[in-house]
Amino acid sequence: MNSYRWELFRYSLPLKEPLLMLGHELTERKGLILRFSGMSCKSSTAEIIGEGEIAPFPGLHPESLSLAESQIHEFLSSGSTSLSETPNKLSASVRFGLDMALRTMFPSSKETSGQDYCGAENKNHLKSIPVNSLLTASGKKLELDSELLRESGFKAVKIKVGRLSVKEDIERVKLARKILGDQITIRLDANRSWEWNDALEFAHSVKEYRIEYCEEPLSNFQKMEELHEQTEIPLALDETLWKNPDPETLPKKGISTLILKPGILGGWTKTKLWVDFAQMHKMKVVISSSFESGLGLNWLAFMSAKLIKQQIPAGLDTAKWFQQDLIDPPFKLTYGNYVFPDSWPRANSECLQKFAEGKLNAEVF
Repeated sequence: MNSYRWELFRYSLPLKEPLLMLGHELTERKGLILRFSGMSCKSSTAEIIGEGEIAPFPGLHPESLSLAESQIHEFLSSGSTSLSETPNKLSASVRFGLDMALRTMFPSSKETSGQDYCGAENKNHLKSIPVNSLLTASGKKLELDSELLRESGFKAVKIKVGRLSVKEDIERVKLARKILGDQITIRLDANRSWEWNDALEFAHSVKEYRIEYCEEPLSNFQKMEELHEQTEIPLALDETLWKNPDPETLPKKGISTLILKPGILGGWTKTKLWVDFAQMHKMKVVISSSFESGLGLNWLAFMSAKLIKQQIPAGLDTAKWFQQDLIDPPFKLTYGNYVFPDSWPRANSECLQKFAEGKLNAEVF
Protein backbone atom coordinates (compact mmCIF):
# COMPACT_ATOMS: atom_id res chain seq x y z
CA MET A 1 0.00 0.00 0.00
CA ASN A 2 1.17 3.53 -0.75
CA SER A 3 2.16 5.97 1.99
CA TYR A 4 -0.23 8.79 2.72
CA ARG A 5 0.27 11.86 4.82
CA TRP A 6 -2.25 13.05 7.33
CA GLU A 7 -2.65 16.56 8.68
CA LEU A 8 -4.97 17.79 11.39
CA PHE A 9 -6.11 21.41 11.59
CA ARG A 10 -8.14 23.24 14.19
CA TYR A 11 -10.72 25.74 13.00
CA SER A 12 -12.91 28.33 14.64
CA LEU A 13 -15.72 29.95 12.66
CA PRO A 14 -17.35 33.03 14.23
CA LEU A 15 -21.15 33.17 14.12
CA LYS A 16 -23.15 36.15 12.91
CA GLU A 17 -25.02 36.20 16.22
CA PRO A 18 -24.96 34.05 19.39
CA LEU A 19 -26.66 30.69 19.00
CA LEU A 20 -28.60 29.27 21.95
CA MET A 21 -29.10 25.55 21.53
CA LEU A 22 -29.66 22.76 24.04
CA GLY A 23 -28.65 24.96 26.95
CA HIS A 24 -25.42 26.15 25.33
CA GLU A 25 -24.75 29.62 23.94
CA LEU A 26 -22.19 29.62 21.16
CA THR A 27 -20.49 32.57 19.49
CA GLU A 28 -18.21 30.42 17.33
CA ARG A 29 -18.13 26.90 15.92
CA LYS A 30 -14.98 24.95 16.61
CA GLY A 31 -13.82 21.74 15.01
CA LEU A 32 -11.07 19.82 13.26
CA ILE A 33 -10.29 19.18 9.61
CA LEU A 34 -8.52 15.90 8.87
CA ARG A 35 -6.69 15.88 5.56
CA PHE A 36 -5.13 12.85 3.86
CA SER A 37 -2.84 13.33 0.87
CA GLY A 38 -0.66 11.12 -1.29
CA MET A 39 0.21 10.16 -4.83
CA SER A 40 -2.21 8.17 -6.90
CA CYS A 41 -1.20 4.60 -7.71
CA LYS A 42 -2.36 5.28 -11.28
CA SER A 43 -0.10 8.30 -11.79
CA SER A 44 3.17 9.28 -10.17
CA THR A 45 2.32 12.96 -10.60
CA ALA A 46 -1.36 13.05 -9.57
CA GLU A 47 -1.97 13.86 -5.92
CA ILE A 48 -5.09 12.51 -4.23
CA ILE A 49 -6.63 14.30 -1.27
CA GLY A 50 -9.35 13.39 1.17
CA GLU A 51 -10.80 15.64 3.87
CA GLY A 52 -13.10 15.02 6.78
CA GLU A 53 -14.64 17.21 9.46
CA ILE A 54 -14.62 16.29 13.15
CA ALA A 55 -16.82 18.74 15.03
CA PRO A 56 -18.65 17.51 18.13
CA PHE A 57 -21.42 19.93 19.06
CA PRO A 58 -21.88 20.82 22.76
CA GLY A 59 -25.11 19.25 24.00
CA LEU A 60 -25.46 16.94 21.01
CA HIS A 61 -22.28 14.87 21.20
CA PRO A 62 -21.17 13.33 24.51
CA GLU A 63 -17.52 13.76 23.51
CA SER A 64 -15.75 17.09 23.77
CA LEU A 65 -13.62 18.56 21.00
CA SER A 66 -10.46 17.92 23.05
CA LEU A 67 -11.40 14.25 23.50
CA ALA A 68 -12.15 13.91 19.78
CA GLU A 69 -8.80 15.50 18.99
CA SER A 70 -6.98 13.10 21.30
CA GLN A 71 -8.75 10.09 19.80
CA ILE A 72 -7.99 10.85 16.17
CA HIS A 73 -4.44 11.87 16.99
CA GLU A 74 -3.81 8.64 18.91
CA PHE A 75 -5.40 6.51 16.18
CA LEU A 76 -3.43 8.06 13.33
CA SER A 77 -0.19 8.18 15.31
CA SER A 78 -0.40 4.45 16.07
CA GLY A 79 0.90 3.65 12.60
CA SER A 80 -2.25 1.74 11.66
CA THR A 81 -2.81 1.18 7.96
CA SER A 82 -6.34 -0.15 8.44
CA LEU A 83 -7.98 2.56 6.37
CA SER A 84 -10.94 0.33 5.52
CA GLU A 85 -12.25 0.53 9.08
CA THR A 86 -13.44 3.26 11.37
CA PRO A 87 -13.16 1.57 14.78
CA ASN A 88 -16.20 1.59 17.05
CA LYS A 89 -13.98 2.58 19.96
CA LEU A 90 -13.77 6.04 18.41
CA SER A 91 -16.45 8.61 19.21
CA ALA A 92 -19.16 9.18 16.61
CA SER A 93 -17.86 12.58 15.49
CA VAL A 94 -14.38 11.09 15.00
CA ARG A 95 -15.71 8.13 13.02
CA PHE A 96 -17.74 10.52 10.86
CA GLY A 97 -14.73 12.70 10.03
CA LEU A 98 -12.38 9.77 9.45
CA ASP A 99 -14.96 8.03 7.27
CA MET A 100 -15.55 11.22 5.27
CA ALA A 101 -11.83 11.75 4.69
CA LEU A 102 -11.33 8.17 3.53
CA ARG A 103 -14.29 8.13 1.19
CA THR A 104 -13.35 11.40 -0.47
CA MET A 105 -9.77 10.25 -0.87
CA PHE A 106 -10.69 6.90 -2.39
CA PRO A 107 -13.76 7.48 -4.57
CA SER A 108 -14.92 4.13 -5.91
CA SER A 109 -11.43 2.64 -5.55
CA LYS A 110 -10.24 -0.53 -3.86
CA GLU A 111 -6.95 0.67 -2.49
CA THR A 112 -7.81 -0.26 1.06
CA SER A 113 -8.35 -3.90 1.98
CA GLY A 114 -10.65 -4.57 -0.93
CA GLN A 115 -13.26 -2.07 0.23
CA ASP A 116 -15.17 -0.18 -2.44
CA TYR A 117 -15.25 3.34 -1.06
CA CYS A 118 -18.24 5.19 -2.42
CA GLY A 119 -16.79 8.65 -2.49
CA ALA A 120 -16.86 11.95 -4.26
CA GLU A 121 -18.34 10.83 -7.56
CA ASN A 122 -22.01 11.64 -7.80
CA LYS A 123 -23.06 8.45 -9.59
CA ASN A 124 -26.78 9.12 -9.48
CA HIS A 125 -26.21 12.35 -11.43
CA LEU A 126 -28.28 14.56 -9.15
CA LYS A 127 -27.35 18.16 -9.77
CA SER A 128 -29.05 19.47 -6.63
CA ILE A 129 -31.11 18.46 -3.62
CA PRO A 130 -33.92 20.36 -1.85
CA VAL A 131 -33.28 21.79 1.63
CA ASN A 132 -35.69 22.94 4.31
CA SER A 133 -35.17 26.35 5.88
CA LEU A 134 -35.08 26.84 9.62
CA LEU A 135 -37.24 29.25 11.64
CA THR A 136 -36.37 29.97 15.26
CA ALA A 137 -37.79 33.47 15.80
CA SER A 138 -41.08 34.62 17.25
CA GLY A 139 -43.29 37.71 16.98
CA LYS A 140 -42.52 40.29 14.33
CA LYS A 141 -39.20 38.65 13.39
CA LEU A 142 -40.96 35.36 12.72
CA GLU A 143 -43.40 37.21 10.49
CA LEU A 144 -40.59 38.90 8.55
CA ASP A 145 -38.55 35.69 8.28
CA SER A 146 -41.59 33.77 7.02
CA GLU A 147 -42.25 36.39 4.35
CA LEU A 148 -38.63 36.20 3.22
CA LEU A 149 -38.68 32.41 3.04
CA ARG A 150 -41.92 32.45 1.06
CA GLU A 151 -40.17 34.55 -1.58
CA SER A 152 -36.93 32.53 -1.50
CA GLY A 153 -38.19 29.36 -3.12
CA PHE A 154 -38.15 26.98 -0.15
CA LYS A 155 -40.64 24.11 -0.32
CA ALA A 156 -40.30 23.18 3.35
CA VAL A 157 -39.68 25.06 6.60
CA LYS A 158 -38.77 23.67 10.00
CA ILE A 159 -39.94 25.63 13.06
CA LYS A 160 -38.19 25.09 16.36
CA VAL A 161 -40.74 24.78 19.18
CA GLY A 162 -40.61 23.92 22.88
CA ARG A 163 -38.56 26.89 24.08
CA LEU A 164 -41.54 29.15 24.81
CA SER A 165 -44.92 28.37 26.34
CA VAL A 166 -47.18 25.94 24.50
CA LYS A 167 -49.66 28.71 23.70
CA GLU A 168 -46.91 30.93 22.27
CA ASP A 169 -45.66 28.08 20.08
CA ILE A 170 -49.17 27.38 18.82
CA GLU A 171 -49.49 31.03 17.79
CA ARG A 172 -46.11 30.91 16.07
CA VAL A 173 -47.19 27.91 13.98
CA LYS A 174 -50.51 29.58 13.17
CA LEU A 175 -48.77 32.78 12.04
CA ALA A 176 -46.20 30.91 9.94
CA ARG A 177 -48.89 28.91 8.15
CA LYS A 178 -50.86 32.08 7.42
CA ILE A 179 -47.83 33.75 5.82
CA LEU A 180 -46.29 30.71 4.10
CA GLY A 181 -49.53 29.64 2.47
CA ASP A 182 -50.42 26.16 1.30
CA GLN A 183 -47.46 25.48 -1.00
CA ILE A 184 -44.77 25.31 1.68
CA THR A 185 -44.52 22.31 3.99
CA ILE A 186 -44.20 22.99 7.73
CA ARG A 187 -42.12 20.74 9.95
CA LEU A 188 -41.85 21.14 13.72
CA ASP A 189 -39.00 20.19 16.04
CA ALA A 190 -39.47 20.16 19.82
CA ASN A 191 -36.19 18.44 20.79
CA ARG A 192 -38.00 16.37 23.45
CA SER A 193 -39.10 19.51 25.28
CA TRP A 194 -42.54 18.47 26.55
CA GLU A 195 -44.14 16.20 29.07
CA TRP A 196 -47.36 14.45 28.09
CA ASN A 197 -49.98 17.14 28.77
CA ASP A 198 -48.10 19.91 26.97
CA ALA A 199 -47.34 17.71 23.97
CA LEU A 200 -50.97 16.59 23.79
CA GLU A 201 -52.28 20.17 23.91
CA PHE A 202 -49.82 21.33 21.28
CA ALA A 203 -50.44 18.43 18.87
CA HIS A 204 -54.22 18.81 19.09
CA SER A 205 -53.95 22.54 18.41
CA VAL A 206 -51.56 22.54 15.44
CA LYS A 207 -52.70 19.54 13.41
CA GLU A 208 -55.19 21.75 11.53
CA TYR A 209 -52.23 23.68 10.08
CA ARG A 210 -51.22 20.75 7.88
CA ILE A 211 -48.01 19.71 9.63
CA GLU A 212 -45.73 17.31 7.74
CA TYR A 213 -44.43 15.99 11.05
CA CYS A 214 -43.59 17.00 14.61
CA GLU A 215 -40.11 15.88 15.55
CA GLU A 216 -39.47 14.46 19.03
CA PRO A 217 -42.26 16.24 20.97
CA LEU A 218 -41.99 14.07 24.10
CA SER A 219 -39.30 13.69 26.73
CA ASN A 220 -40.49 10.06 26.99
CA PHE A 221 -40.23 8.58 23.49
CA GLN A 222 -42.13 5.46 24.58
CA LYS A 223 -45.39 7.45 24.53
CA MET A 224 -44.98 8.61 20.94
CA GLU A 225 -47.37 6.02 19.51
CA GLU A 226 -50.03 6.95 22.06
CA LEU A 227 -49.64 10.63 21.15
CA HIS A 228 -50.24 9.81 17.50
CA GLU A 229 -53.24 7.66 18.34
CA GLN A 230 -54.88 10.51 20.24
CA THR A 231 -54.02 13.36 17.88
CA GLU A 232 -53.24 11.73 14.49
CA ILE A 233 -50.34 14.13 14.02
CA PRO A 234 -47.43 12.58 12.07
CA LEU A 235 -44.26 12.23 14.13
CA ALA A 236 -40.52 12.01 13.47
CA LEU A 237 -37.59 10.53 15.39
CA ASP A 238 -34.17 12.12 15.82
CA GLU A 239 -32.58 11.95 19.28
CA THR A 240 -34.32 8.62 19.91
CA LEU A 241 -32.31 7.00 17.12
CA TRP A 242 -28.90 7.74 18.59
CA LYS A 243 -29.87 7.37 22.23
CA ASN A 244 -31.71 4.06 21.65
CA PRO A 245 -29.93 2.56 18.64
CA ASP A 246 -31.80 -0.78 18.58
CA PRO A 247 -34.49 -0.49 15.87
CA GLU A 248 -36.64 -3.13 17.53
CA THR A 249 -37.19 -0.94 20.61
CA LEU A 250 -38.40 2.07 18.62
CA PRO A 251 -41.97 3.27 18.27
CA LYS A 252 -43.24 2.70 14.73
CA LYS A 253 -46.94 3.50 14.59
CA GLY A 254 -47.42 7.13 13.59
CA ILE A 255 -43.71 7.63 12.84
CA SER A 256 -43.62 9.02 9.31
CA THR A 257 -39.99 10.19 9.15
CA LEU A 258 -36.52 9.45 10.49
CA ILE A 259 -34.15 12.42 10.94
CA LEU A 260 -30.62 11.12 10.45
CA LYS A 261 -27.56 13.04 11.63
CA PRO A 262 -24.52 11.17 10.25
CA GLY A 263 -22.24 13.31 12.42
CA ILE A 264 -23.87 11.76 15.49
CA LEU A 265 -24.64 8.31 14.10
CA GLY A 266 -20.98 7.91 13.13
CA GLY A 267 -20.77 8.01 9.35
CA TRP A 268 -21.91 6.40 6.13
CA THR A 269 -22.44 2.78 7.14
CA LYS A 270 -24.52 3.43 10.25
CA THR A 271 -26.55 6.04 8.40
CA LYS A 272 -27.28 3.56 5.62
CA LEU A 273 -28.52 1.03 8.17
CA TRP A 274 -31.19 3.51 9.25
CA VAL A 275 -32.01 4.40 5.65
CA ASP A 276 -32.59 0.72 4.92
CA PHE A 277 -34.71 0.39 8.08
CA ALA A 278 -36.83 3.36 7.04
CA GLN A 279 -37.35 1.95 3.59
CA MET A 280 -38.43 -1.38 5.05
CA HIS A 281 -41.02 0.36 7.25
CA LYS A 282 -42.14 2.83 4.56
CA MET A 283 -40.79 5.85 6.42
CA LYS A 284 -39.27 8.95 4.85
CA VAL A 285 -35.70 10.01 5.63
CA VAL A 286 -34.25 13.47 6.19
CA ILE A 287 -30.46 13.85 6.35
CA SER A 288 -29.67 16.58 8.87
CA SER A 289 -26.59 18.45 10.01
CA SER A 290 -24.94 18.78 13.41
CA PHE A 291 -23.97 22.36 12.55
CA GLU A 292 -20.98 21.40 10.44
CA SER A 293 -19.07 23.88 8.28
CA GLY A 294 -19.68 24.01 4.53
CA LEU A 295 -17.19 21.18 4.06
CA GLY A 296 -19.28 18.83 6.16
CA LEU A 297 -22.57 20.18 4.79
CA ASN A 298 -21.50 19.41 1.23
CA TRP A 299 -20.69 15.86 2.29
CA LEU A 300 -24.09 15.48 4.00
CA ALA A 301 -25.80 16.73 0.85
CA PHE A 302 -23.86 14.15 -1.12
CA MET A 303 -24.87 11.41 1.33
CA SER A 304 -28.50 12.40 0.89
CA ALA A 305 -28.18 12.28 -2.88
CA LYS A 306 -26.50 8.88 -2.79
CA LEU A 307 -28.42 7.06 -0.08
CA ILE A 308 -32.01 8.27 -0.37
CA LYS A 309 -34.23 7.33 -3.28
CA GLN A 310 -37.06 9.73 -2.47
CA GLN A 311 -35.46 13.14 -2.09
CA ILE A 312 -37.38 15.36 0.31
CA PRO A 313 -35.88 18.58 1.74
CA ALA A 314 -32.78 17.89 3.84
CA GLY A 315 -31.96 19.67 7.10
CA LEU A 316 -28.87 21.56 5.98
CA ASP A 317 -29.81 25.22 6.46
CA THR A 318 -27.17 26.07 9.07
CA ALA A 319 -24.41 27.68 7.02
CA LYS A 320 -26.26 31.00 7.18
CA TRP A 321 -25.11 31.41 10.79
CA PHE A 322 -21.42 31.58 9.83
CA GLN A 323 -19.68 34.86 9.08
CA GLN A 324 -17.59 32.95 6.54
CA ASP A 325 -17.00 29.36 5.50
CA LEU A 326 -14.09 26.96 5.21
CA ILE A 327 -14.74 26.29 1.54
CA ASP A 328 -14.68 28.67 -1.40
CA PRO A 329 -17.23 29.21 -2.78
CA PRO A 330 -19.05 28.85 0.54
CA PHE A 331 -21.94 26.45 1.05
CA LYS A 332 -25.10 28.30 0.05
CA LEU A 333 -28.64 27.57 -1.00
CA THR A 334 -30.23 28.66 -4.27
CA TYR A 335 -34.00 28.95 -4.37
CA GLY A 336 -34.43 26.36 -1.64
CA ASN A 337 -31.90 23.92 -3.13
CA TYR A 338 -28.26 23.03 -2.71
CA VAL A 339 -26.64 22.88 -6.14
CA PHE A 340 -23.57 20.65 -6.19
CA PRO A 341 -20.46 22.54 -7.32
CA ASP A 342 -18.72 21.60 -10.56
CA SER A 343 -15.64 20.40 -8.69
CA TRP A 344 -15.40 18.71 -5.30
CA PRO A 345 -14.92 21.40 -2.61
CA ARG A 346 -11.86 21.35 -0.40
CA ALA A 347 -11.05 23.28 2.74
CA ASN A 348 -9.44 26.57 1.80
CA SER A 349 -5.85 26.40 3.03
CA GLU A 350 -5.63 30.15 3.61
CA CYS A 351 -8.87 30.03 5.58
CA LEU A 352 -7.57 27.17 7.69
CA GLN A 353 -4.38 29.06 8.43
CA LYS A 354 -6.35 32.16 9.36
CA PHE A 355 -8.70 30.41 11.77
CA ALA A 356 -6.52 27.58 13.00
CA GLU A 357 -4.76 27.90 16.30
CA GLY A 358 -1.98 26.01 14.57
CA LYS A 359 -1.36 22.93 12.48
CA LEU A 360 -1.22 20.05 14.93
CA ASN A 361 0.69 17.36 13.15
CA ALA A 362 1.88 16.11 9.81
CA GLU A 363 2.71 12.43 9.77
CA VAL A 364 3.29 9.67 7.23
CA PHE A 365 1.57 6.29 7.71
